[in-house]
Amino acid sequence: MTDPAILAAFGPPPANVNLAESSVRVNNGAVIGLLCASFVLVILRFIARLTLRNPLLADDWAIIAALCCIGATTGLSVSGSFVGAGRHVWAVSLDDLMKLYRFLFSYTFIYGAGCTCTRVSILFFYRRIFSPLEKPLKIALLFASFITIAYPLIIWITMANACKPLSFFWTQFSGKTNGKCININQFFLALGILNMLNDFIILALPFPRIIKLQMTLQKKVAICCIMAVGIFVCVASILRIHFLSLFMNTADVTYLMGPVFIWSTIEPSVAIVCACLPHLAPLARIATRSISSSFRSRRSTGKGTGTGTRGSGGRALESDHHHHHHKGGNILGNRGQPFQYGFNFNRLDSSKSKDQGLDDDEIGLTNYVTAGNDTASIAPDGRAVKGEITVKSSFVQSSTRDGL
Repeated sequence: MTDPAILAAFGPPPANVNLAESSVRVNNGAVIGLLCASFVLVILRFIARLTLRNPLLADDWAIIAALCCIGATTGLSVSGSFVGAGRHVWAVSLDDLMKLYRFLFSYTFIYGAGCTCTRVSILFFYRRIFSPLEKPLKIALLFASFITIAYPLIIWITMANACKPLSFFWTQFSGKTNGKCININQFFLALGILNMLNDFIILALPFPRIIKLQMTLQKKVAICCIMAVGIFVCVASILRIHFLSLFMNTADVTYLMGPVFIWSTIEPSVAIVCACLPHLAPLARIATRSISSSFRSRRSTGKGTGTGTRGSGGRALESDHHHHHHKGGNILGNRGQPFQYGFNFNRLDSSKSKDQGLDDDEIGLTNYVTAGNDTASIAPDGRAVKGEITVKSSFVQSSTRDGL
C-alpha cells in the first residue's frame, strides 16, 4: 500500500505502473562491476610502476584518490537501492525517500571530487609525456585545468546553499517542514553539460601532438586507440545528461534515480580505466616478449643443430669456410673480433631514462639511444675504436667492435 505522505507529494500512481517493478539488481551489478574493473586497472598500473621501478608521481596519487571516491559513490548507489533507488516512488515509504535524498546530497559532493581527481590525473600525465609543451597545447591544458578545478567548486558551493534550511533538501516531501530550494534539477543539467564538454576537451588534447610524432603509422593508431577509449566517457556523460533530463520531468523520481546513479558512477569509473590503460604498455610488452621468447625456444629445441647453431638472442647462422665462428650471441670476424647480435629485452634502467629527461614514458613515445663508455679498444692498425653502442627503446640492442 502506498504511503499517504507519498500520495500527497506525488499524487496517485499511473494505471500502467507495476509497483513491484525494480531495476535494483541491474543497477547494482553495473556500478559494482565498473568499480571492480577500475580497481583491477589501478592495481595493474602500479604493478607496471614496480616493474619499471618508477616512483609514484602526482597522476598516480590523483588516480588513487579518484578510486577512493568511486568506491564511496558506488557504496552510496548500492545503499540508495535499499531505500528506493530503482523502484517506483509509490512503492517507497516517506522515511526511505528522505534517506535516499540524504544519500543523493552526499553523493553530489563525492561525485564532483571523483571526476576532478580522474581528470587531474590525466592532465598531469599529458603534461609529463608531452613536455616541453607547445603554446597551443599549453593553453588548452590550462583551459581544461581551469574547468576541471572549477567544476567541483561550483558543485560544493551550490549544494551547500541549495536549500534553506539545508535539511529541507531531504525533508521537502514530508509536508511538515518549511523551507526553500533552488531549482536543483536545472542546476544538475547545466553542470552535466559543462562536465560533458570538458570530457571532450580532455579527450581531444593529445591527438594533434601524437599525429606529429615520428612513429610508424601502426604505433600511432595503437596509441590513439588506447586514448580513444575515453570516447565512452563522453558517451556516459551524454547518457547521464539524458537521464537527468528525464529525472527533471517526472514524478517517479526514485525509479529514474537508479539510472542517474548508474551513469554518474560509470562515467568516472570508465575515466579511471582510460587513465590507466596507457600505463599498462610495459606489461603488454613483457607479455608479448615472453610469448615470443617461449615460441622461439620451442622452435629451436625442435630443430637439429646441423650446420647452424641458434644463439641466445639471435637467429641461427650457417658456418662457412672463412674464419667465422659463432657461439651464443657472438660472431668472430675475419680478425677474430666479436660482434654481438640479437635482442636483449631487459628493462630500461629508470635512472638512466631520468637523466635523459625520459622519465616514465609508459606508452613508448620516445627512444633512448646511448653510446658506449669512454673506454676505447685499439685495433691492429692503431685506430681507437669505441667499445659499445647501445640503443634502448622497447628493446635493447648492442654491438661491440674492436678494430672492425
